[in-house]
Amino acid sequence: MAARIRTLEKHSLNVPGKWLQAVEKLEIKEYGYGIEYYGEVGIGSPPQKFKLDLDTGSGDVWLAGEECEVCSRHKKFNPRKSSTHKAEGRKWGISYGDGSFATGYTIRDTVSIGNLTVPNQVIGLATSESRAYQQDTVDGLLGLSYSGVSFIPGVTTFLDNINKNSLLKEPIFSVYITEKDRNDYAGEYLFGDIDKSKFEGDLTWVPLSTPKFWEIALDGVSLNVEGVGREQIEISGPAILDTGTTLIVMNERQATEFHSAIPSAENSDIYGWIMPCNTDQVLPGNVSFTIGGVDFSVPVKDIIREPVKGLDGWCFSAVTSGASNFIILGDVFLRSNYIVFDRGNARVGIAPSKHRNTPH
Repeated sequence: MAARIRTLEKHSLNVPGKWLQAVEKLEIKEYGYGIEYYGEVGIGSPPQKFKLDLDTGSGDVWLAGEECEVCSRHKKFNPRKSSTHKAEGRKWGISYGDGSFATGYTIRDTVSIGNLTVPNQVIGLATSESRAYQQDTVDGLLGLSYSGVSFIPGVTTFLDNINKNSLLKEPIFSVYITEKDRNDYAGEYLFGDIDKSKFEGDLTWVPLSTPKFWEIALDGVSLNVEGVGREQIEISGPAILDTGTTLIVMNERQATEFHSAIPSAENSDIYGWIMPCNTDQVLPGNVSFTIGGVDFSVPVKDIIREPVKGLDGWCFSAVTSGASNFIILGDVFLRSNYIVFDRGNARVGIAPSKHRNTPH
C-alpha cells in the first residue's frame, strides 16, 4: 500500500579544466520493500552528507532546512557551516494532486558526489513538509532530469550543469539496482562510465522521444509463461524511465488490460490492483517490455508486491494505474534491467542486469 501511495504522490560556474573530468560511483541503499533507493550526497563546503533519493523523473535538488520544525526525522542543512553557501531566497515548492507537498526557499551551494562537484547549484530548502515526506527515511531528493522539469522556474538542473561544463569522462550515468545484501548494498549509480560487469550481452540504444524527461517509446508488452508460450498484451506508447518511482504506472485502460492476463487479479476500491500471492507459481515466467525492437523482461515474481493486510493470500501488484499521459517504468523494471542515461546523445542504453548470488 505504501508503494502505491508513494507512486501516485510522486508523479555562473567556475569550471575546472578537462583534466578533472570524473568517473564517480555512488552506492545506493534500499528503503522498505523496494519503495525507494538513496545515496549519500554532499551539500556545501565542506560537504554536509545527506541521504537523497536520486530521481530521473524530476529536476530539483531539495532537502530540509533548519527552519523546518516538522522535519524532525531528517538531517537539516546548516548554511553557516558552508563556505560556499549563497542566499537566494526565492519561494520554492513541490506539490502533488493528493495534497502531499514540500515548500520553502532557494539557496545556491555546491553539490557533490564523491569527487564530482557542481558549484553554485540552485537548491530548495524545505521549511514545511506534508506528512508523507515527514515520515520518509530520506532527507530529500536529487533530480537527474533535463532542465525544464524543475519546479523552480529557469533553473539549470544538476545534470545539465554537469553536461554543460564537461565534468564527466563521458556525458552519461548508469544505474544498477539489485537485491540488497547483508551490507545493505542495493546497487549503484556510475557517473561518467558504463560497468559492463553489471549486465548481460550488449546495450540496446534507444533515442529519447522528448529530450526533457527520459522518455522513450514502449513498443509492446507480453506475458511469457513457461510451457505455455507468449501472450501479447495490447499496451504501447510513450514511457518514462523513472528511478524515483517505485512501481510501473499505466493509465486505467492499460492497467486493466495488463491485469486481464493475470488470473484472479482485481482492482480493489480500497487497495488498488491486487493479485494472489502465488501468481508466480500459477504463471511461472516473465513479463516482457519491448523497447527498440528488443524484449526486456521482469520476472512474474517481481510483479508481486507485499501482502495485503487483512486479505489472506492476496498481494499488491507492482503495476498500478494513474492519471498520466505516459507509462512510467519505475524501480520494478530497473531492478531487472541496467540503464545508461546518455545526456550527451539524448538516448538511453538498456540491457538485462546481471545479479550476483554472492555477498557484495
